[in-house]
Formats: sequence, C-alpha cells, structure tokens
Amino acid sequence: MNIYQLRCFLSVADTLHFGRAAQSMDMLPASLGRQIKILENQLDTKLFFRTTRNVSLTAAGSAILEDARLLVAQADQLEEKIRAIRKNEK
Repeated sequence: MNIYQLRCFLSVADTLHFGRAAQSMDMLPASLGRQIKILENQLDTKLFFRTTRNVSLTAAGSAILEDARLLVAQADQLEEKIRAIRKNEK
C-alpha cells in the first residue's frame, strides 16, 4: 500500500465515480481502477461495490476512510516540512 493508492481510494470514495475520480487525478479510469484493485489485493478485501451504474463503499471501505484521510494528510504535512527544510538550506 502506498500514498498514491490511498489518494486514488479517497478520490473514488469522495466522488463514488471512477471516471470523475480519474479525471480529478488526471489519469485514465483504467489506471485508477488498477490502483484500486492493487490496493484491494494488498488488503485482501473489497473497498467498493461496483456495477456498471453504481459505486459504493463496502463496510471495509467505510471503516478505513477516515484513517486513509489522516494518512494522506500526514504525508502531505511531511512533504511540506521537508520542502521548508530544503528551502531554508539554500
């Protein structure tokens, strides 16, 4: 599992639509779907119920949603901190 996959998960969870989520992440829907599938395989659980017309979170997806948000926020804060350090070193 990596931060990029969690970002993909959050994007789909927020929009409940693979196409719109992919567009917001500037990627192809197939690539986004592949990242979600990899994440689901690594976690050994489905995160979304998918049909051709509907996407919804599974119980597992709902259960990890806020934790995923926190992890991504922490990763963003770490990146900002590192950038600030590098900026001060120059």
